[in-house]
Amino acid sequence: MVGVGVVIFKNDQLLLVKRRFEPKAQFWSLPGGLVEWGETVEEAIIRETREECGIEIDPIRLVDVIDFIDRDERGEIRYHYVLVDFEACYLGGEVAPQSDAADARWFSPSELTEISLPEITRKFLQKHYSL
Repeated sequence: MVGVGVVIFKNDQLLLVKRRFEPKAQFWSLPGGLVEWGETVEEAIIRETREECGIEIDPIRLVDVIDFIDRDERGEIRYHYVLVDFEACYLGGEVAPQSDAADARWFSPSELTEISLPEITRKFLQKHYSL
């Protein structure tokens, strides 16, 4: 399955969503989700950000493509995604959690050490943004 994630900064703060559903329910993560049939990755990023956070964005650049394979305690594959991560420019709107987001808000870099982030998200932010 192909999924998308989006890095959005506003005044040096990063937008994250608290996931309502698996995988990684109750963890903070980048806004994103699955690409729908007939949809481009850029269209998916715009739609997912609007659906999860209620804001408008403009995709700027491709940041990375990551394989996400999640296994259960027996080693069986539960989820397998190819994640296409973009950076986007914040255009407007007030952040408010929508659909499958339990929460959505802006975080300063110093706050990122105090919240639950999936390891894949933490490594991605360290690699590309030194956060």
